[in-house]
Amino acid sequence: MIKKICSKIFRYSLYIVTLFFVPFVFGIILLLRNFVIIRFFSVNTNRIGHLSIGPEMYFYKKNNKKDNRKYYDISFYQTMISNTTLSKMWKSKLNVYPNYFIFPIFFFLKFFSKYFYFLKIHIYNPPKGGWDYGLVDDNNYLDKFPPQLKFSENEINLGVEELKKFGLNKKDKFVCFIVRDNAYLKNIYPKKNWSYWSYRDYDIDKFALAAEELTKLGYFVFRMGKLTKKKLKTNNKMIIDYSNSNFKNDFLDIYLGANCEFCLTTDVGFDQVPFIFRRPLASITDPIAFIKFSSKKFLTMFSTYYSVDENKKLSLKEIFDYNVAYIQRTQDLSNNKVKLLQPDENQIKNFVIDMVNYIKNDFKLLQNEEQLQSDFLKIYKKKFNSQNIISSILNEEKSNKDIDKLHKEFYGKIAPSFLKSNDFLLK
Repeated sequence: MIKKICSKIFRYSLYIVTLFFVPFVFGIILLLRNFVIIRFFSVNTNRIGHLSIGPEMYFYKKNNKKDNRKYYDISFYQTMISNTTLSKMWKSKLNVYPNYFIFPIFFFLKFFSKYFYFLKIHIYNPPKGGWDYGLVDDNNYLDKFPPQLKFSENEINLGVEELKKFGLNKKDKFVCFIVRDNAYLKNIYPKKNWSYWSYRDYDIDKFALAAEELTKLGYFVFRMGKLTKKKLKTNNKMIIDYSNSNFKNDFLDIYLGANCEFCLTTDVGFDQVPFIFRRPLASITDPIAFIKFSSKKFLTMFSTYYSVDENKKLSLKEIFDYNVAYIQRTQDLSNNKVKLLQPDENQIKNFVIDMVNYIKNDFKLLQNEEQLQSDFLKIYKKKFNSQNIISSILNEEKSNKDIDKLHKEFYGKIAPSFLKSNDFLLK
């Protein structure tokens, strides 16, 4: 506690010293703006999802910018680093300068830009969350460009050695499971009430059957997570509760995500690690507005939306009509008298089997499965791009953007077993 207080006092002392240089820096960037536009931005480092996808999308958008002006971007990390390995990897690509020096400059630039519009060009504002942050990759960058990050030969060798501690050799394939509960956020931000996201929490026990099935197919399974609520109960040596392992470390967190056969996720920040390394994602996604369609490597299923008043399961069309296709909090469900019936263990097991087959078939579905996909997307596209949904998202994200479509190309698929066993969705 004393160490934290001293660190904070020291940091703020440096901020105060830096303030004396702010006018000088302002003068420099204004003098140079006809030759190069210097921009400042903060890298969100306190959550691994943001630290993963934020810089990745930054580079794609920068490299695909429409204007011909020359930019030099200066960034700084926040004081909390969610993963030291990932932060070091991005430092090799970004112009990252010390927080104590850049933050005061960034702060005052942002403040004065409210009154002097010409300063706005010197602030790069990567979207902070939700839709625009890139979690949906709405420009389909994933299938168009290679990853920004890669491991060195020494890091690859280190990863292979680390995996030996869990009984894997170089040729063994493994799958990552990242299943959300409230343990991490509750620990990191204890004063905040996270119950409004309770609809996103899952019981890890529901995933045990799927893990067992994958080991029968020859895969090891790593249960990921920085901090988890309960242990994964198993006697199967091919199922590894890495989240509670003594061998867990920041390097291996990234190495596992970057090299897994695929990642089964309930839409948790960690899944952005395999995302930026182009690994396939099997996502259980709620609300359905956030289904990942941007890459052919994405396969999705979701909960059953159940009307309490009408005592029935809602079709895809009705999910939109009941205003629960896009929600941000549990209260949104109860306000509309709808509850989510999460997938059971057999549905999740069938889902991972779907994913294994999908990968083996080079991310193509069987001919008899394509019609169900077509029927699903016909309804989804029509409903999703309605002004009602777009307005709801823009209002929630406090954005005034003029958005025509929030999904561009639809490359991802809905799990075939899920559509076959839930035929009421297409009615």
